[in-house]
Amino acid sequence: MHGWVIKENDLFWYGDAEGLSAHGVENVSGHGLYTRDTRVLSALVWRIEPDVWVALDALAESGSESVYRYTNRPPRADHEPPRESLLVERRQRVDGHCFQESGIVRNFGDRAVRLAVIYEVAADFADMFEVRGFQVEAPARAIRSRVSGNVCGFSYSSSDGRTWETRVQLAAHPSHAGEMTPVRWTESAGVGRAELLITVDAGGAAEWTLTVRPEVRGGTEFPAAGETGIGLSVSENVSSHPRGNAAEGLRSRPARNAEDDASSARGWLNGAPTVSGHEAFGRWYEQGMRDIRMLQSDFGFGPFLVAGVPWYAVPFGRDSLIAARQILSAAPEVARGTLATLAHFQGERVDTERDEQPGKILHELRDGELARSGKVPFRPYYGSIDATPLFLILLADYWRFTGDTPFLTRMLPHAERALAWMADYGDRDGDGFIEYWREAEGGIANQGWKDSGDSMVHADGSLAQGPIALAEVQAYAYMAYVAWREIYRELGEPEEAERLARLADGLRSRFLQHFWLEERNEIAMALDGNKRPLCVASSNMGQVLWSDILPSEVAERVAKRLLQPDLFSGFGIRTLSAKELRYNPMSYHNGSVWPHDTSLVFAGLVRHGAWEEAEQIFEGLMRAQAQFPHHRLPELFCGFSREESPRPVPYPVSCSPQAWAAAVPAIVLENLLGLRPDAPRGELTIFPRLPASMQELKVHGLRLGRGKLSVEIARRDGCVLVDVVENTTGLRVDVMDGAKEVMSAS
Repeated sequence: MHGWVIKENDLFWYGDAEGLSAHGVENVSGHGLYTRDTRVLSALVWRIEPDVWVALDALAESGSESVYRYTNRPPRADHEPPRESLLVERRQRVDGHCFQESGIVRNFGDRAVRLAVIYEVAADFADMFEVRGFQVEAPARAIRSRVSGNVCGFSYSSSDGRTWETRVQLAAHPSHAGEMTPVRWTESAGVGRAELLITVDAGGAAEWTLTVRPEVRGGTEFPAAGETGIGLSVSENVSSHPRGNAAEGLRSRPARNAEDDASSARGWLNGAPTVSGHEAFGRWYEQGMRDIRMLQSDFGFGPFLVAGVPWYAVPFGRDSLIAARQILSAAPEVARGTLATLAHFQGERVDTERDEQPGKILHELRDGELARSGKVPFRPYYGSIDATPLFLILLADYWRFTGDTPFLTRMLPHAERALAWMADYGDRDGDGFIEYWREAEGGIANQGWKDSGDSMVHADGSLAQGPIALAEVQAYAYMAYVAWREIYRELGEPEEAERLARLADGLRSRFLQHFWLEERNEIAMALDGNKRPLCVASSNMGQVLWSDILPSEVAERVAKRLLQPDLFSGFGIRTLSAKELRYNPMSYHNGSVWPHDTSLVFAGLVRHGAWEEAEQIFEGLMRAQAQFPHHRLPELFCGFSREESPRPVPYPVSCSPQAWAAAVPAIVLENLLGLRPDAPRGELTIFPRLPASMQELKVHGLRLGRGKLSVEIARRDGCVLVDVVENTTGLRVDVMDGAKEVMSAS
């Protein structure tokens, strides 16, 4: 990814290294201002003449703001000011309603300077799929532009009745220490240009503000469950929440104003857990929380993590569910909002054009013109084999972490439909495994998390033919059956609990028989349409450890296999072993490292007591996060080993931040602490472990039960001491053998 992203709710700005966006064909990286999957500002060019500027720094770690600073170079002519006597600062901000750039020039010299501040802007209203280079038939757009005083506007009427408008306003703020000419825009060939002449006295300053406000009118309403389409009500600002029929009580509150958005962001971060005692891990966790806040949007049912920016700032099933599970101990309200949102769009009919079936959880929901006009099948699209069991896992875990029985009760019909989908449509051939195959023309061929076209391969390099049963999806299904077996027991429905117990036991037995490659100490990546195992070493088997589907002795052998150098790069687990024919460290899914994938492997290793292997994973992730700007792990990075490169090699178009990458430190922390909550029963078990590189860890404000938990753990004389310094959860804390509790808060 080339540049920085700032975001609030559904509005985000993706700029280059200086927060700018080039004109037309020069904008090869897709920079611009986006909302509703549409680029509403495609060009933002800025300069100050005379051109004497050098960049000082750029900061974009907060999520919704970025800052760019410049000074002037040594003079090349007598009329130029002395070197480093001028400071220019551009501060960009999005608030969910508009994008704003505030600029200031400060003169630290001993004489006045005269400068020209120039902006050029344009809007192409391109669909995100066009920006990303998909081969689709794009509509011919007649974009209207106009200027009036200090305002430049662009508008476009799309084929579905929507009218888009982008208004750009440049306001000058003269001070007592300088002069400015009035701002006026001109327009030529669809490009607006404004020039602001300023005189800055010695010791003085001059300021200006550029505001970009997009708006959309008309179009279709946000769909009720089972309906196609996603849209806005008439004359609705882009920040407003979509409206449609929903389950009673699950709608979130009305749209906020800009001040509320800023206050909400600060309040959320102030209420997020904090980590200290280990500086590097604490910084990583803090940045993760900032990015989690940035990636939150609200589609009418509460906070929901979009998958990532800039390319996937829309609702996803799998990505959003996994990320919500990763941060469950930090932000359970995100899990609740995610579940409610996805329940609203749960499949209701068989629709082969969108790979939809009753009870299925969506894969992706797009709102651009191409989706609305049916040229891409993403309004919504259901081609995901794992989103439905992950939905069941998250709902069960949300209840265990919070004890929110009223919400569970409301969601029971959706859970029952999801379980029915697994039996009726997930396993169409009746062999007891959950398989996928594509029915939608133009849909996704591979429908697990490794969804690139070449990710499912045999050892000879040939592509597997479907339907395909993925190893980790069987593990997810097993987790769902076991979790809901226990829920139905506690809800007093023993017959349903027993049915799920039989499904879980049968799946566990069949899985070992068909997926376990004993001579290789590996789990097959998948079974193809002929039930042949894909005998390649991959990270998929690491995610299998996240469940208890394997016998302990098999899990132990898999754990050791994962840490061999062909799979463990030193920074994380490769998606495909370096020994396989299809291995390519620069591929999307055949050798790269995905932090979220590695974090689930870490959780699985801890679950099975493979602490030695888990500690190696922890150290690899710590090495990786230290090498990326702001300690921000990207969506993925290349799979080169530490011997080949002392730092992780970036993947060129990786999203950053990406939700399930930003959430990695949260699930790592959960497993370092060994949190095992059972809020419905009023219990919380802790079994903390500290890596050798970590002597103490102080965690404040974890969200469990009805309140918060704060613990401090330290290694002393070979023993891990646990100090529970705050417990307002309403849960009784039990510290397991191997750790020692030194004090408990009431």
